[in-house]
Amino acid sequence: MTEQILIRFEAICSLMTSRDVLLDAISYWDDLISQEKVIHRNLTEKIEKTLDMEEITVVTGVRRAGKTYILYELCRRHGGLYINFEDERLYDFDIEDFEKITSIAEEKKTKIIYMDEVQEVRGWERFAHRAHKKYKIFVTGSNSRLMRSEYSTALVGRTITFRVSPLLYPEFLRFRKLKVERSSFEEYLRHGGFPRVVLTGNTDLIKDYFDRIIYRDIVGRERVKYPEALRTMAVYLLSNAGKEFSYRSLKEITGIKHEVTVKKYLSHLENAFLLDTVRKYSPSLKIQESYVKKVYASDTGFLNLGRRASKDLGRILENAVYLHLRDRYDVFFGKNRREVDFLLCENLKPLKIVNVTYEVNDKITLKRVITGLKHFMNEYGVPGEFVSMYPFNADDIPVRLAHRFCAELN
Repeated sequence: MTEQILIRFEAICSLMTSRDVLLDAISYWDDLISQEKVIHRNLTEKIEKTLDMEEITVVTGVRRAGKTYILYELCRRHGGLYINFEDERLYDFDIEDFEKITSIAEEKKTKIIYMDEVQEVRGWERFAHRAHKKYKIFVTGSNSRLMRSEYSTALVGRTITFRVSPLLYPEFLRFRKLKVERSSFEEYLRHGGFPRVVLTGNTDLIKDYFDRIIYRDIVGRERVKYPEALRTMAVYLLSNAGKEFSYRSLKEITGIKHEVTVKKYLSHLENAFLLDTVRKYSPSLKIQESYVKKVYASDTGFLNLGRRASKDLGRILENAVYLHLRDRYDVFFGKNRREVDFLLCENLKPLKIVNVTYEVNDKITLKRVITGLKHFMNEYGVPGEFVSMYPFNADDIPVRLAHRFCAELN
């Protein structure tokens, strides 16, 4: 019996990550962080302010948006222990191995622990719950389900969450050392805001990011019976950013028979931060839920994934404007005989209306967009404005140039 227990114990230990392997990995990351070029992100300062709080700081967002580099910057400024759980050396890392991390932290005399892509380790939330009063803990993950229901009981009231997005236009300018001009904004629309794409100009990376999100972040973690249908749905939605869609249309496009499966797959795409859905404005949540929705990509670079690159510059611009608005307002679209792109609210109270148009070249289009915007301005008693790449006369309604509008939303 004693021999059997010993054999079982040795088997369990063989599945754990050795302390030497962990130390070797940490040493490698320390060297990497000290040498890597890190460009400051606007969100870093807000995240940095949580250093003195005992709550666990959770940093989420789409893959390759720059979460890791925010941790690098914090680690450079304040020190700490950085662990990346996507490192293949930690493939066998188990919940018991967290004690080795705290032991190493004590040796290094640090009270800060950064855990990158921590959702790879089952039970991480129990360690975080146990350790967060003694250590300042930062965690990152590429899926909003990092804080899903099975974690929430252990961590309820003990987290502060931030969403990291690809670069917005002001950050794009800083990365590329460019000025606020129409030409630089056009380049931003073409390339999108993924940091590596912006720095290298290699837009082929976007397809790789997309495939990793689909097959690693979703198919690899969720019960997806039809992975190619999921991919087809994602490409279709991203190719039709700014347009309305229905569950019925998604069933037809993907060949999925059941609406419940379509809804589940759409939820997976949102949880992986690949896209956002936007509802029609109504004070009634029931009406919001029942009406068709619109979709926007988390980065304009994703709009060119279909067989033909998107030539609809108006929809690319609309998507970019949405990305600059979503963290500041509750964003809806307006549709009631007329239509407007964005109805900006706070707690369902309309504050402002924004209509996006790439350019206006004829009187018929001009009359239509002005009439539509005035209709909603009168209905809700709020101001409205146009955002456009080129100036035009819209009577008494302000027309904001897109590159200046987005630059000011810093």
